[in-house]
Amino acid sequence: MSVFARISHGFARELRFLARNPWDLALLTWLPLALCAIIAWQLSAGVIRDLPVALVDQERGALARDLAIRIEGAPGLRLAYHAQDMAEAERMARAGAVEAIVLIPREVTARALEGRGQITLFVNAAHSAASSTIQRELAGIIGAANGRVAIEQMAAVLPPGTVRAAPLAASSAIAFNAPASQEQQLVSLLHPALLHLLFMLAVVSAFGRELRDASVAEWRPDLAAMAGKAAPYVLAFMVWGALATAYLAGLRGWTLAGGPALLMTGYLAMFVAYTGVALLLVGATRCMSQSLSLTGLYAGASFAFAGAIFPVDQASSFAKVWAEILPFTHFARLIALDWVSGAEASVAAAPLLPLAIITLVTGVPGAWLFLRASRSPQDWGRR
Repeated sequence: MSVFARISHGFARELRFLARNPWDLALLTWLPLALCAIIAWQLSAGVIRDLPVALVDQERGALARDLAIRIEGAPGLRLAYHAQDMAEAERMARAGAVEAIVLIPREVTARALEGRGQITLFVNAAHSAASSTIQRELAGIIGAANGRVAIEQMAAVLPPGTVRAAPLAASSAIAFNAPASQEQQLVSLLHPALLHLLFMLAVVSAFGRELRDASVAEWRPDLAAMAGKAAPYVLAFMVWGALATAYLAGLRGWTLAGGPALLMTGYLAMFVAYTGVALLLVGATRCMSQSLSLTGLYAGASFAFAGAIFPVDQASSFAKVWAEILPFTHFARLIALDWVSGAEASVAAAPLLPLAIITLVTGVPGAWLFLRASRSPQDWGRR
């Protein structure tokens, strides 16, 4: 039988199995759709808005009224409460009613004229995204209030011509992901994170059940047949990757700075790399349940170690090494380079090399171990 015939036989054999087993088929069909849809719906708002803030005004002056107006005008904030004192504001924060407390102490305006004015911001650091948004918004608000105090208040007590605006001012501009959208940042990462986990579970199940059920004796696999068996999963999840990209770049309108061809090549390289890892786990353990458990450990934590949201630059050596052996880490880098920043193709394609290395390092011994187990009846039937 030719190589093409062996690939086709393995492909058709797997499709027949999936047609008879709806729960295995679910890993390729409605389950990715349901999970990706939930993520897309949860983060569809995009930009964080209307975070509730409590204001504690101990001075009862014009400064507090000015800050209250500015807080209400900030798109990311909402002045939810005017608390009577800090005790009341703390109760609101502990109950989750507000994300931050702005404390305006007594005589803050008089101290501001002396250069000692201080407004205290208490943020809920347990919600890192919300706290960073609040700090950024409040920094702009207080900076604007500083300018008003300098011009209006100091001009009233200093000689004419001595009050001037600060000679230097800092301005910042977001180079990529200009609206600071959670949807563009997180959904573009969470969709492939879900897809690669489901993909690896499906491939581990596909090869693991052959040893568990001893059906490998009837199948009698070789490299071509194994490629055919994995092909339906690679093709199905490539379709889901394309649909996830089309959702964000087409339906939601987030600009794909680079090219879709490179992004889809990255999807293919990632899925092939995870196929190699799946073969290695199944071939090494020769037990489907153990392989699935190791899959959860290996692929389940990929998002945390990818460095896209939580930086690993200052992490331990173990965390850095662990990140580098995860295919998703390199795919996340490709997304950042190709989708978000629009780097040159030669630069954006750099993560494809470590993906190819992972494929070889895991796939070659994994295929050898699986083929050896497929010819050893004593390795069959393990649950």
